[in-house]
Amino acid sequence: MKQPQPFKNIPSECKMPDLSDLKPLLGIMIIQALFGDKLGLSHKTQLYLKNFIRLIDKALSAHKESRQCILDTIAERKRPTEEMAKEGRIIYMLAFPNHMETCINAVARSYKLLDRIKSDKQKEESPMFPRELKRLAKTQFESVTNIRNAVEHIDKLILKDEIAPGQPIMLALNRNHDGVMISDYEIKFEELAMVLRRMHEIAQYILKVKPQKS
Repeated sequence: MKQPQPFKNIPSECKMPDLSDLKPLLGIMIIQALFGDKLGLSHKTQLYLKNFIRLIDKALSAHKESRQCILDTIAERKRPTEEMAKEGRIIYMLAFPNHMETCINAVARSYKLLDRIKSDKQKEESPMFPRELKRLAKTQFESVTNIRNAVEHIDKLILKDEIAPGQPIMLALNRNHDGVMISDYEIKFEELAMVLRRMHEIAQYILKVKPQKS
């Protein structure tokens, strides 16, 4: 099957979910620290948590930038032909792979920090967040891991002749424009959005922004 080519696979609609309702959390954590709320955590776990929150914010910011590339591309293709012939065409999708790589890397790193945060001995008396949240995030996390590993080890895949003709060697939209792929690995935008929502919700529970259900 012929594979989609980066920068040639131009979308006509944006199938990437809007996550603008998920607000940055690092500022909340900094305010809590300034007013002495240590959340009952050890110093080491506080550092893990700070990095976890930073990575969630980073992933959401990169997701927003990736989505904007698609929206700008759709708007660009609607410009009059005469205008593009005179002023030239802007290829917004050139920035898409880098933003998406940043997003996926941040998600992968943040997930690994969860167990370290959760293992804090001072929190054994009560869960820091509903266990089902992590289970729900984990159901889609394998796809994130596969994509992240392919990005990190693309040179090895090329060396071993594991890249078929036409397969992208950088993150690119899939053929249906409803996900991102590299080599023969793929993740749907809905899957990635679900993981981001769950991780953001977990962060809110840890910061006590979202109270535990009784």
